[in-house]
Amino acid sequence: MALPPRLVKEVEQLEPKPQITEDRSVANLVFRDYPIPPGYNRSTADLLIRIPLSYPDAGPDMFWTSPALTLANGVAPQNGDLIEMHMGQRWRRFSWHTIWKPTVDNLQSYIHFVRRRLEQAR
Repeated sequence: MALPPRLVKEVEQLEPKPQITEDRSVANLVFRDYPIPPGYNRSTADLLIRIPLSYPDAGPDMFWTSPALTLANGVAPQNGDLIEMHMGQRWRRFSWHTIWKPTVDNLQSYIHFVRRRLEQAR
């Protein structure tokens, strides 16, 4: 299945560009060395956003980082204690949800949601 045209257009507008792979019914967007705000044990981590191929009718839900990312005190972030396998790699799942509105939201607004969540550092 091809990537949804709107997703292709929105990815083209991103800087930096993510690596994209398809996995069954989702597109995996991997941002290498994504900048992590203060409050964590490292300043960068890989970030994974999984986008349903029915995008934009269905939007992203949750996000994942390199499993080594923890709070500065070594504790797993709130709702970030599960490690999952995707694309043959281990990922720390951040189970934080947002209400997706396909006529309002887009990939850029979701990345802002991820950023705000990470800035909470809890």
